[in-house]
Amino acid sequence: MTTLLLMPLLVYPLLSMSLNRFLVTATAGTSEETPYTIGVASDAQGEVLLRWLDDPMSQPPPAVLKASGGQLAKFRVVNTMSDNLSPVEALKQNQIDLACEIQSVAPPKVHLTAYNGDASSGAAMRILTERLQWLRMARAEFVAKAVSPDYVPPAEVTVEKVGKVQERSMLGTIVPLVLVLMTITGAVYPAIDLTAGERERGTMESLMASPVRRSSILFSKYVAVVVVALLTAVANLFAMFTTLWAGGLLPLLTGGSEAFPWLAVLQILGLLVLFSGFFAALLLSLTSFARSFKEAQAYLIPIMLLSLTPGMLSLMPGVSLNGPLAIAPLVNIVLLAREVLQGTAEAGPAVVTILSTVGYAAAAIAIASRLFGSDAVTRTSQQSFGTILRRPEQESAAPSPQTAAVTLALLVPIYYLVSNVLIRIVPDLTIEWVLVLNAFALALTFGLIPYLAARLSRCRPATTYRWRMPPPLAFAGALLIGLGAWGLAHEAFVIAQSLGIGGLDADRIEKTKQTVGAIKEAPAWLLVVCLALAPAVVEELCFRGFLFSSLGKVLSPGRLILATAIIFGLFHVVTGNMLLIERFVPTTLLGLMLGWLAYRSGSVLPGMLMHLTHNGLLILATKYEDKVRFLGAGFDDQLHLPPSWMAVLTLLTVAGFALLWIGTPKPESTVSAAGAWET
Repeated sequence: MTTLLLMPLLVYPLLSMSLNRFLVTATAGTSEETPYTIGVASDAQGEVLLRWLDDPMSQPPPAVLKASGGQLAKFRVVNTMSDNLSPVEALKQNQIDLACEIQSVAPPKVHLTAYNGDASSGAAMRILTERLQWLRMARAEFVAKAVSPDYVPPAEVTVEKVGKVQERSMLGTIVPLVLVLMTITGAVYPAIDLTAGERERGTMESLMASPVRRSSILFSKYVAVVVVALLTAVANLFAMFTTLWAGGLLPLLTGGSEAFPWLAVLQILGLLVLFSGFFAALLLSLTSFARSFKEAQAYLIPIMLLSLTPGMLSLMPGVSLNGPLAIAPLVNIVLLAREVLQGTAEAGPAVVTILSTVGYAAAAIAIASRLFGSDAVTRTSQQSFGTILRRPEQESAAPSPQTAAVTLALLVPIYYLVSNVLIRIVPDLTIEWVLVLNAFALALTFGLIPYLAARLSRCRPATTYRWRMPPPLAFAGALLIGLGAWGLAHEAFVIAQSLGIGGLDADRIEKTKQTVGAIKEAPAWLLVVCLALAPAVVEELCFRGFLFSSLGKVLSPGRLILATAIIFGLFHVVTGNMLLIERFVPTTLLGLMLGWLAYRSGSVLPGMLMHLTHNGLLILATKYEDKVRFLGAGFDDQLHLPPSWMAVLTLLTVAGFALLWIGTPKPESTVSAAGAWET
């Protein structure tokens, strides 16, 4: 750790001095102040060339001179034959910048030879050619004026420059690759030492025997690895920026600005947290399999090499953060870093990138916590990569929180891909097929993936999905809540918009009108089945069934309801490649209601009824908008509902919660009954 933190303080000054020396050497002789050396074959040719260059007519017009910075290039003419070398041979030996041959004919002919690939030689050829062309044109114009008094010269040009020079910053190109190298370098050895190192030192047994949960121990190790990775990366950043600033090389990185880039540094620090969290989780999950320090190094060296490939994407133009790249591990945060530093990042792909990266990290930690310390009685690990996919020998009532974390991590990229695929194929399909595909995609993501996770973990479906019959009053209460909750959700949407959270612009409103118009043409039964029944069944089984039973093992009831509601709201925000922030507040509010309903009733079925009633009511009201006008001022104005309607809807919601409270036993009794029923 000391080496990782102190090495940048020594390495970056040396690199800065070397770079400075390289730039001085590479740019020597390329300045306009430095004379260009022109080689000729005789003194007579040299005198002719100097006479042409000294002629005021060979100088560019004031407008051209001003446009090129106001500096006139200087030339030095030498006779290379004094060294028994022709001008071309002297050019090949790098003794001159340009070879010149002048033939004394009428008119004289000039042949210039430059060295291919040499910047100084190419500049000398360009400038000397221009000077000789200006001389030709100036003399021709002089003769034209003498011959014809009516001669009118071409248009006179003046030039002017406004604004500041906006040089492209290299921060967005170089820094993402540097972040990959810095964070993975800082996280490698702490991750190995805290897993494989524990086994080699023989301290794993005492650690596992302590009265602390295994997940807490691993999370503490995760925090330690993240902190060391952050310290290493911060030390590198501090040394790099300070050295470049002190050496006067910072403008090369910032695009010409000599001011210290405080804003960019703060942005990089925020990105470092994302990079460090991702790499720490990935490395800990891999080193948990290692039997020794050397074996852990063997696992991580290929990972380090593979990590360089996504890092190189920051150097490639034309690659942007959208589509599948927004959920590709490591690729997405590298591209996010580039776009943030270049000021071109968009909210939608950025949020998808952050959520998917957090999901990947949570899944990696869940895998590591499942395997870490399970073989503490031995000095070597008995685990393998196949242990992850091995089914438990005994059944359990609900999936573990680690299984839930891995499932959520899979749901984020799959849901994102499915949404984008639907958006691409929808314009070519009829509304009926669009509705069917939407329901199928919902069942494929939020239905099939949690089901496979539960089957792989040998969890009983009835208890995993909390599929039990609640008291009859629970259904009556759920129906009333579904009839009134849409009004509260609408008010939450309007209030959130007034506070600046989301809001629909003109383009989205126009697209929404088109969607509404298409929905009105579809059969009512198909709308109810695809947009009300399918979401009610699939989403409730996933959020208030699978996640509720899994996260309920480690969360208190209040935190459980809040956590599942927030996750429910976030999944409704990410739709295709567009971030619908305005959906978060009303959807999370409905998630809170559905969560309390599921907790109080002890079953997922009342939530399905409420969900179905809520969605079905809105869908039918949209289809029969001309016949059922009870939404007040309409969608275009986005106003509050009339007070009379709000009073009725609130009364329905309160009555539904009251029925649920009266008609269901206390949650403690429900849990006991559920436990007895499971047994």
